[in-house]
Amino acid sequence: MLAFDAEVEALLAEVDAELADEAALLALVEALLACVVAVVAELDAVVAELAALVAEVLALLALVAALLACVVAVVAEFAALVAEVLALDAEVLAFDAEVLALDADVLALDADVLALDALVLAADAEADAAAAELAAAVADEVAVAASTIKVYLAASAFVVSGSAPTDVCEVLTINIFPVDVSLTRSLAL
Repeated sequence: MLAFDAEVEALLAEVDAELADEAALLALVEALLACVVAVVAELDAVVAELAALVAEVLALLALVAALLACVVAVVAEFAALVAEVLALDAEVLAFDAEVLALDADVLALDADVLALDALVLAADAEADAAAAELAAAVADEVAVAASTIKVYLAASAFVVSGSAPTDVCEVLTINIFPVDVSLTRSLAL
């Protein structure tokens, strides 16, 4: 039994050696597991840092979006102001067109006034010519009456439309031998 015991002892020694190897392997696995846990912890820290960076980037993107919204609002306000300025320009152009139309009307009225002035001047010239003809006819009548023989009675009178003869004429009576001669003379002369 000794040999059996020695064999058992040898087997037990092998089992102890195997157990020691397994314990060493187990210690090595635990050390590796601790390294893996440390690496996972470091990766968790890196992931947390990346998450913080992503959060900062998202916050910056939100800020950029807000700034873009402000820029879009300012551009919209500027576009509205430009539209208002263009509308005012259109109103000014319409007003200028109205002023030009009024100027054209004034020029047309001035032309009409000038035409009427020309007509008045022509009428005045005709009236002056008619008055000159009438004065010449009266002078001719007076000359004929003054140069006639004693038996003729020299009398000349004319009537101005709308006035009595005494308002525009003066009657002269001259005694030529036995005949009284009456002459009329224009007060306008």
